[in-house]
Amino acid sequence: MKLINHKCEELLLETFRTYWETEPTKRCLYMRTSLLEQPKEEWLPHLKIFLQQELDDDIKEIYLCHDGDIFILSRSLTHRRVNKFLSHLIPSFSPAPPPGLASLFELGIHWGKLRILLEKKIEHREETSAQTPAKNSLPDSESLSRKDLLERIDPNLIRSLSDRRVERMHPEILIVEDDPFSEKLVSNALKTNYSLSSTKDGQGAILSYVNKAPDVMFLDIGLPDITGHQVLEKIFDLDPTAYVVMFSGNGDRDNIMRAIELGAKGFVGKPFSKDKLVQYIEKSPFIQAKTREKSHEHRIH
Repeated sequence: MKLINHKCEELLLETFRTYWETEPTKRCLYMRTSLLEQPKEEWLPHLKIFLQQELDDDIKEIYLCHDGDIFILSRSLTHRRVNKFLSHLIPSFSPAPPPGLASLFELGIHWGKLRILLEKKIEHREETSAQTPAKNSLPDSESLSRKDLLERIDPNLIRSLSDRRVERMHPEILIVEDDPFSEKLVSNALKTNYSLSSTKDGQGAILSYVNKAPDVMFLDIGLPDITGHQVLEKIFDLDPTAYVVMFSGNGDRDNIMRAIELGAKGFVGKPFSKDKLVQYIEKSPFIQAKTREKSHEHRIH
């Protein structure tokens, strides 16, 4: 059983979003262990032991947030099993834990509440990181990076990319841009007519692409972790039919030509023009298919 405690809030957001769309009956046990008076080094080993004894049928990770709270994902969590688990665990706490220690969520129903909860945790962590340097990290614990998460992408998500894109009638645009100002410009230009999602780095781009199956992906060449060219290669490995258009702040011909050689369908230079963005969107074969389908339905009705 792996303990994930390095920026696990972001990992949980990605994981919850994926399950919300693909496996909405997945359940999550949220434990407010930050309320306990005992340090985690005293109660965490007991918790792991009880998890292995009572709920280890499909639990592979425990997510330990920066504030000491815990999330546990499982397909088979029920209120009855959670109560049994807690009845074994609570006697190991001294003094007894306060009411409301544990809550059980179903992702298809409670995704919005979980998203807000995690976003607040991320905001709190960022606000306090300068004053409280990583006191909740466990030096000997195992952590899961985005690279690890990429290696564990559900093959069903990859196989279903085309089907999910076809079944969704509203156009989905994915924006990969690490500059907040540029991302805001693009979002403001397109948000009225399209469903938008965005990410700021290359690994997040790959995860978001698999999750969203977008009709158009706008991808910046210069990213903070891996290059846009590396993202392109991975995207076309996963989905050879992908429709990707590049962003770049410079007019470097070699970068542009390299992206086109890898499969990009075009290039938009900064500052962005709404007309240019829309022009490329309308050229997407996935968008065109949706437009034809809507036109056909309109004629029928």
